Amino acid sequence: MGLDLYHFTPVRKVDDKKFLEFIPLDELANSAEYISRNEKFIVDLNPDEHSIVRGIYFDEKGFQRKGMSASFYTDFENDGVYFDLVSVLKAYRYLVADHISTLTELRLNFQENFIDNFIEGESIFVVSW
Repeated sequence: MGLDLYHFTPVRKVDDKKFLEFIPLDELANSAEYISRNEKFIVDLNPDEHSIVRGIYFDEKGFQRKGMSASFYTDFENDGVYFDLVSVLKAYRYLVADHISTLTELRLNFQENFIDNFIEGESIFVVSW
């Protein structure tokens, strides 16, 4: 298990063949403003016949495995969800080369898939390790 970074944007689930990430509203609870702003994407999911989970489907716009300095783990939360470009720009400063990618490759990927296509109010940045 290791560090995974994601950039997601909300979508309406219309194609069952495409893999979409479903995030329950309780995992987005630290931003009521985000939920309110994107309420048109909220759906009810029935994981079993006795319960309903409200949440939002997301499409992946960016992904990175590893490639962050040790101090990243202190300054960002595990399973943290960030809603602002400022947090994404802050994360960019922690990039370090690793056994998978060079620093140049990481910077290019992060710029293109996390920063350039980040939409304030829609995009979320998810950190997990």
